[in-house]
Amino acid sequence: MASFCKGIILDALAKLNTEQYAAATAPAGHNLIIASAGTGKTSTIVARIAHLLNLGTSPRKILLLTFTNKAASEMIARLQRHFDKKITSAIVAGTFHAVSYALLRELGKGVILKQPAELKTLLKSLVERRKFYHVSDARPYGGAYLYDVYSLYQNKEMNAGFETWLSKNYEDQAEFAEIYADILREFEEEKAKFNYADFNDVLLKMRHELRKGA
Repeated sequence: MASFCKGIILDALAKLNTEQYAAATAPAGHNLIIASAGTGKTSTIVARIAHLLNLGTSPRKILLLTFTNKAASEMIARLQRHFDKKITSAIVAGTFHAVSYALLRELGKGVILKQPAELKTLLKSLVERRKFYHVSDARPYGGAYLYDVYSLYQNKEMNAGFETWLSKNYEDQAEFAEIYADILREFEEEKAKFNYADFNDVLLKMRHELRKGA
C-alpha cells in the first residue's frame, strides 16, 4: 500500500513543471504562491495535498479553502482517483464561507444565516427611525446603501472604527458618521438578539474564534 501511494505521488509530481513542483513540495510554513489563470493551480494544489498525505499528514489536518464549491469538489474528486474516500472525506474542503459556517457549528457557535436583502430590510427600519440634522446639502444614506458601505468597511478595514473610516473615505457623509455608527451598533445588537448573521459575519466570527485559540 505504501509503495502504491508513493507511486501515485511520484506520478502526480512528475506532471508538474519546475515552479509547480517547488510549490507542491514546499516545506511546511507560510508559503505564498502567486499564479494567474491557466498556470495549473488546481493540479499543483492536488499534488500538494497528495504530497502531504504521503508524508504522513493526517487528512483531518488539511484545510482546503476555495472561492467556489465547484473548485473544492473538483480537487477532492481528483484526489479520490488515487486515495480511498475515507481519506479524502476527512479533508475539510469548501469555500471560505461554507467552511467557516460548518466550523462555527462544530464549535457550538452556530448562527442563522440571512441573505443581504433580509438584513437590508432590518437596517432600513432602523435608519427610518432616526432624524438626520445637517448643515450641508449632503443627503444621508438609506438603509440599503448604508448596508453596502458597512459591508465594504468590514471587508477592507482592520483597525479603524466605522465612524473614523467613513469620515476619511466619504467626506461628504462625515457629518452623519456618528449617527451611522450608532445605527450600526443597534443593528449589530438586533442581529445578536436573534443570532442572525450575513456572509461577512460568518468570516468575522470564525476569525474571532481562531484568534481565541491562537
